Amino acid sequence: GDIEEFYDCVGGIIGYQIMALELLSVSKSKDSKHRHSKDKFVDFHVPTGLNLLEDTEYASQAALWGIEGLPELGEIYPIGGAGDRLGLMDSDTGESLPAALLPYCGRSLLEGLMRDLQAREFLHFKIFGKQCITPVAVMTSSVKNNHEHIVAICERLEWFGRGRENFRLFEQPLVPVVNAEDGKWLISESLLPVGKPGGHGAIWKLACDRGVFEWLYRHGRKGATVRQVSNVVAATDLTLMALAGIGLRHNKKLGFASCERRPGATEGVNVLIEKQNLDGLWEYGITCIEYTEFEKYGISEPTATNGSLQASYPANTNILYVDLQAAQEVGSRKNASCLPGIVLNLKKAVSYVDHLGFECRALRVAG
Repeated sequence: GDIEEFYDCVGGIIGYQIMALELLSVSKSKDSKHRHSKDKFVDFHVPTGLNLLEDTEYASQAALWGIEGLPELGEIYPIGGAGDRLGLMDSDTGESLPAALLPYCGRSLLEGLMRDLQAREFLHFKIFGKQCITPVAVMTSSVKNNHEHIVAICERLEWFGRGRENFRLFEQPLVPVVNAEDGKWLISESLLPVGKPGGHGAIWKLACDRGVFEWLYRHGRKGATVRQVSNVVAATDLTLMALAGIGLRHNKKLGFASCERRPGATEGVNVLIEKQNLDGLWEYGITCIEYTEFEKYGISEPTATNGSLQASYPANTNILYVDLQAAQEVGSRKNASCLPGIVLNLKKAVSYVDHLGFECRALRVAG
């Protein structure tokens, strides 16, 4: 039922399956023109942006805007991922644990996020003499009992002294894992598909469906900082403050924080798309190409010696600024454009126990 509701914009479960099969068909095609059949020409360029290390004076001013505007900002944490790459397990029970519970400097990653936020709020108090409590929206999931673990941490720490009313937890549905060979769902029990979180891109439509934007509006918020839980250095120096400050000050709809990408990192890159549509018009936009899609789009891994243009593509850090109204408008669309897009993950196999009790591994499709 949750899957049918979430994917109602593409025709429910059947629409999801059709999209998965189309992606599988394209991935097996060697004709690059087929991949871009909606446009006459597509090319990628390195996007330009403010370098916080070079223009330090403007970076400091932007950070001050971010601290001043904190009462207009919310925080959004997509922490419903499985975190399979971390291999985190409970040493006593052997239970697989979600990424938010990973210990870092003596605290869980979730506690680290809250400490960073409280530090910015304290800086606002020291500069402007006013106390503000930022509302925090958290996207969880049921994989590895993620939602229950998140709630348990918050309750144990008494909601970080911020009050339960300043948190909004909303759970993303698990989507069927599709075998990359034949497009069939992986089955763990009779009539029970193997499910995984549908990716961070689910957050905008899900936030609309669950009333998260209205909740942030009631707290008087205009924009929000979106932060991935496993990026532990995102709040270092001026990064988060400057990003939010520029977004608020100049009424931006969406902004990215990026950095240099290490070769082989399992992260995507931000690129500037240049394309000519079927009407002959040129269009431009910045987007993320996931690492699982590099081969599909002809993006080679950067090396220390090739000196190629691709080596300059900045890493997608999953740190965003969003204007809430603009994000809500996207999430409330009644067609596929409310979803950032479904991508194939042919780089990572899924381990599961099938309906006959055998341990299996299969490549999967990730939303």
